[in-house]
Amino acid sequence: MSELRQNLCSKEWVVIAPKRREKPNALKTKIKSVPLSTESYSSKCPFCPNNEKLFPLEEKMRIQNSNGEWVTRVIENKYKILDSYDSCPTVTQPFDKEGIYQKLKGCGSHELVIDSNRHDKNILNMSPIEIRNILEAALQRAVALKKNPNNLITLIFKNYGAMSGQTQLHSHTQIVGSRVVPSYIRTLLHEAEKHFDSFGSCVFCDMIVYEIGEGVRLITQNENYVSFVPFAAGTEHETWILPKFHAAGLEEIVEKKLEDLAKILQSIFQRFHQKIENPDFNFVIRSAPYPLSNVPYYHWHIQLLPRTKIIGGFEVGTRIQVNTILPEDSAKLLRECSHF
Repeated sequence: MSELRQNLCSKEWVVIAPKRREKPNALKTKIKSVPLSTESYSSKCPFCPNNEKLFPLEEKMRIQNSNGEWVTRVIENKYKILDSYDSCPTVTQPFDKEGIYQKLKGCGSHELVIDSNRHDKNILNMSPIEIRNILEAALQRAVALKKNPNNLITLIFKNYGAMSGQTQLHSHTQIVGSRVVPSYIRTLLHEAEKHFDSFGSCVFCDMIVYEIGEGVRLITQNENYVSFVPFAAGTEHETWILPKFHAAGLEEIVEKKLEDLAKILQSIFQRFHQKIENPDFNFVIRSAPYPLSNVPYYHWHIQLLPRTKIIGGFEVGTRIQVNTILPEDSAKLLRECSHF
C-alpha cells in the first residue's frame, strides 16, 4: 500500500509506493554513466597537471603534497552559472524592473575544485585524506566567497555520472555563490524558525536525536556526524549526513570534524557502490545564507541523491516525489555493506 509522508524540515509531502517497482517497462533502457578512466594522466584533459594551458583560468587556491605538487586545486569555472562581471555592483542594490517583472544581472561566483591531480581518481576510489582535501578546499573557498557582496549564499555540489549532470571525466566539485537565496532554502529556513519558536529547539537537532534513537533508518555514524535515510525520502536511497554539533554555517568545521566528515562520506560512497551498483548521484551541501550563519534554528547538512530513475508526469505535474523503496528498507540495505 502506498503511503504519504511529510518532510519534517520542509513540510513537503512525498509518496512512498513500493508497489510501483513491479510495474513493467517495455521501453526500459540502460542509461550508462560516464566511464571511469584507467589512465592517471590524459594529454587532452584540461584538469590534469601540466595541461593548465588548455584551461587558462585564475587559480584560487591549491593544496600541495610534501613534494610541492598540487593534489587538489581550485580554479574559476570556464562555463559559469553566475559570474563576477566587471559591471557587477560592489554593494547590494535593488532588483531591476522590466514591466511587471523583476530581474537582476547574473552576478555571483562559480569556482571548480579539481578533486585530484590524477585522472583516474574518482570519489569511489579516494581515501579519506583525499576526500578531506576536497572538503577543505571547497569550504575554504565558500568562506572566502562571503566577501563578495553579490554572494548571499554558497552551494557546494558534485555531479557524479551522466544522469547527475557530469560532463567532464576528471573528478571535480563545484562552488556557486548567489545573490538570490533559493525558494527551497527559504522554505527550510522558515519552517525551521517556526519549529524553534514552537518547541525551542532546532528541528534538525531533534531529527538527529530521534533517528539515532530509533535506528531503523540509520546507516552509520561517528563522533561528529550521523547519516540516515530520511523518513520522507523523495528518491530511492536518498541519504542525509548531518553534524551532531549544531551549526547553521560551515565555519565551525575544524580539523578533527573535517576528518570525520571525510570518513563518513567515504563510507556512504562505498555503500552506494557495493549495494546499489554504483549509481549516478548528486551531492549537495546545504548551509544557511551568510547573514544567518549563526542562527540557532537552522543546521547545515549534506544530501546525497542517487539518480536511479527518470521522473514521470505525476512528479512534474504535482512536484510531489514518488519513492518506490521504503526508507527503512533502503537504510537496512546500506547498513549491510560488508566493507565496513
